[in-house]
Amino acid sequence: MDNEKSKQEKDGWKDIGLKIEKQIKEEVKRVTDSAKSTDWKETGKNIDAKIRAQMAKAVGAQPDADWDEIGKNTESAAKDSIIKWAGAEPDDDWKTIGAKAEARVRSRLADMAGAKPEADWSEIGKRLSSSIKTKFRNWLNEE
Repeated sequence: MDNEKSKQEKDGWKDIGLKIEKQIKEEVKRVTDSAKSTDWKETGKNIDAKIRAQMAKAVGAQPDADWDEIGKNTESAAKDSIIKWAGAEPDDDWKTIGAKAEARVRSRLADMAGAKPEADWSEIGKRLSSSIKTKFRNWLNEE
């Protein structure tokens, strides 16, 4: 009797598993517009194509672009944004762009700290720390 109950239980779980798999397949097909296919390989290709097309659109590549082109466009878009923010030139290399971005951050923090724009990080840090401590003390002493 225990063996029969165990077999029924296993068969029940198998049925549940098959139902879950069917539901997943149906949902994936719905999402990927692959309603004609029950093949996971084709469904996977459709998912990849849909994601690739959306990524391509997001970075200004052609809808049928491959992942290499999408990657190049992504890097180019990121570089363009950083160049604008850092005040760098379009043909600057990453090392130059990074140096200009650091200089911009240093200048802004130096200004906040009341230090000269060319001050080193140690000086800026000390001044910011002192300023924060002073403001915190003043805040604590307010009534």
